[in-house]
Amino acid sequence: MYYVKEMVFVSPCRKIVIRLTMYMSFFLLAILFCAIPQFLINRSLLEHRPVRFQSDLKYILFWTPQHQNKPYKTKWPQGQNVFIKQKCQYINCYITYDKHFLREDHRNLDAVIFNARDIIIYPELNLTRSQNQIYIFHSMDSSENFPICNSFYDNFFNYTWTYKLNSDIPDPLLNIFDANNTLVGPKRNMKWIVNMTHNERVLRKIKEKKNAVAWISTKCKTKVKYEDFLREFTKELKGYNHTLDIFGPCGNKKCPESRKSNCYTTIEKNYFFILILEDSYAEDYVTAKLVKAMTHVTIPIILGSSNYNSFLPPGSYINAQSYDMKKMGAIIDYLIRYPTTYSYFFDWKNHYYYTVRPRQRFCDVCEKLNQANGSKVYTEFRKWWNPDFRDTCQQLKYRNTFI
Repeated sequence: MYYVKEMVFVSPCRKIVIRLTMYMSFFLLAILFCAIPQFLINRSLLEHRPVRFQSDLKYILFWTPQHQNKPYKTKWPQGQNVFIKQKCQYINCYITYDKHFLREDHRNLDAVIFNARDIIIYPELNLTRSQNQIYIFHSMDSSENFPICNSFYDNFFNYTWTYKLNSDIPDPLLNIFDANNTLVGPKRNMKWIVNMTHNERVLRKIKEKKNAVAWISTKCKTKVKYEDFLREFTKELKGYNHTLDIFGPCGNKKCPESRKSNCYTTIEKNYFFILILEDSYAEDYVTAKLVKAMTHVTIPIILGSSNYNSFLPPGSYINAQSYDMKKMGAIIDYLIRYPTTYSYFFDWKNHYYYTVRPRQRFCDVCEKLNQANGSKVYTEFRKWWNPDFRDTCQQLKYRNTFI
């Protein structure tokens, strides 16, 4: 007797369904396998909560590359004491350079400050951040000399702390006070007094002036972009029997040995004008040279930014970019020959005065962190920092190719 095993009959349709189910299962498993690591990372970022001490200080990290031995471009004082010494309105901030200062995790820190000099060489930074952590861009170097070229830094920074007056934490090199000792500038859309009081006492200081223009040059090699200007300017002055005297190690005049600041006093006594060649043409970028000139009775001739209205009262200076060389030579000669007209350039001194802003100033940073509300991101940071960043970065790339 033969026994025939019972066979299970599977229809073609059922076979197709089984195969599709198997393929779908494999597909879903593959998606799940790929998604789990990313899910865990995102979950870690979302669930991470900064570790807080009872005092609830605002912890600020000054970020530096791992390979650098020095802690930062400039050594800022570590700890909280600097905010107390400067008598800041908010003193609940703490500065550190240690990325692992709080529980071995930099995400526990409230803010991370990045300096342009440190990040300019990095195409991107391999960092994770907590949800409410604030990234701050810091630079006192000009955007022309230190452009940020990589797109990684768009949508990266929350705040800016720079010399630019439209920064979240503006830090210009100078302060402007009015006659009541109230800080009034510099700032965008500066409102200057229109009808200033004229004081003829300044004529007494003008009487001894005999020479036309002085220039303080601390370096023997002049920047290429200034060479043509200096050559044409010297030639134009010579046409009026005036000279450009250069004070410095390679100039035809020497500053007094006792104190370098006495050089400005010497120029004030003997010269009608002082030439200021700024280090950069970047907007809002001014240096201590301009502040020192404004604290003396000598008209500054400035070659730098095209607009100084945020920093200098109208009629107090000559912007070299506003005139062609022949016009500027004629203005200089006219003012030398008519000292009364020359004296009107100093009417602003009856209403304002200048001081150099302290460099190690942190009060504004701590105040900003305490008043921070909501989230802000610079989506087009490179353009904000340097509106001409594409041309500047292209020139930089071209120059580096041949170095």
